[in-house]
Amino acid sequence: MPTTGDDVLETVLVHCWESALRRGPIGVHDDFFAAGGHSLAAMRIAHRIRSIFGIEVHYLAVLDCLTVAAQARHLRELATSASELDEAGRAYLSTHAVSRESA
Repeated sequence: MPTTGDDVLETVLVHCWESALRRGPIGVHDDFFAAGGHSLAAMRIAHRIRSIFGIEVHYLAVLDCLTVAAQARHLRELATSASELDEAGRAYLSTHAVSRESA
């Protein structure tokens, strides 16, 4: 996975994309459709976002935000607190053995 630096949210989203698309590496500026995305993968990603962050996201929002970076911006707009996103993201990363250096 290409590095996402210190952005926990983008790191988690990259992991979600790679899992849903069953391929990698995915970069934060890669286009969803160019990476093999389709409506079923968008539904998988939306479900993972709800599970991890507790934010209700319709799969069409995934199709509207075609990069990890765009999805991260959208989630930050929806979230009540950026620190809650980071906390949930760090918990996910620690339980799924995903490091930000490898992500």
